[in-house]
Amino acid sequence: MPDLPEPSGPLAGRTALVSGSGRGIGRAIALSLAEAGASTVILARHAEQVTETVALIDAAGGHAVAAPADLTDAEGVAAAVEPVLAELGGIDILVNNAGVNLKRPFIPLPVDDGVAVGQPGSGPASVGMADEEWDAIFDTHVRASLQLIRLVGPGMLQRRWGRVINIGSSAVGRTPNLSGPYKVAKGAMMHFTRALAKEWAEHGVTVNAIAPGHFRTDMSKALHDSEEGQAWLRERIPMHHAGDVRELGALAAFLAGDLASFITGQVIYVDGGETL
Repeated sequence: MPDLPEPSGPLAGRTALVSGSGRGIGRAIALSLAEAGASTVILARHAEQVTETVALIDAAGGHAVAAPADLTDAEGVAAAVEPVLAELGGIDILVNNAGVNLKRPFIPLPVDDGVAVGQPGSGPASVGMADEEWDAIFDTHVRASLQLIRLVGPGMLQRRWGRVINIGSSAVGRTPNLSGPYKVAKGAMMHFTRALAKEWAEHGVTVNAIAPGHFRTDMSKALHDSEEGQAWLRERIPMHHAGDVRELGALAAFLAGDLASFITGQVIYVDGGETL
């Protein structure tokens, strides 16, 4: 078997772990980090999606490692990540991307099921958020991110080099209907970013957040694939179109590199001006 070429690019020699990278934004970020030369760990719930992302990276000449696990299962995540840490010698770049969104009001609203509330496809507004749904949102966004930081953070601090990139949401900068629990969880992630950045700044580790606006993913395709949804997006976004997930990947690759070493504690909105 011929020797594989040495990785090249600004992240050559670095290792990255991207949660929720089986599809959508997470996959786009993983592809961009791999293209920049990083060995990339693909951590997501569905094994077949993990396999697909690994295959895409391998086909492009990169190096990827599969780590299928349910982010809400702490023991399962540790069992998937710890062997990878041993194999790669640690993680330099952590992207906390995994997320879930259920468009529910905090409590049922006194409206008919046929009344439109929130963006197209939302609802029904007459059904409130259940405790287990609230827990699922926070466990996926916040608790899982903390667990991954606990797993890979000590190595970053010891090596005095690391990058943590949290994926927030531009929803924190606006007030969409029926997205309250999701917005609260993303707001927690963005404050988590600033707090951790302050704690780790003197140890050579940066912590930043990207706050995407509207991008077509599996989570949002119902909105983006309808005429009503497209009209709604054009009206709301000053640039009159949604973003391309590759733009998020490019930003993540920059924040993960050496040229971003003086950027920490920042939340960067990528939303076509929607929060202006």
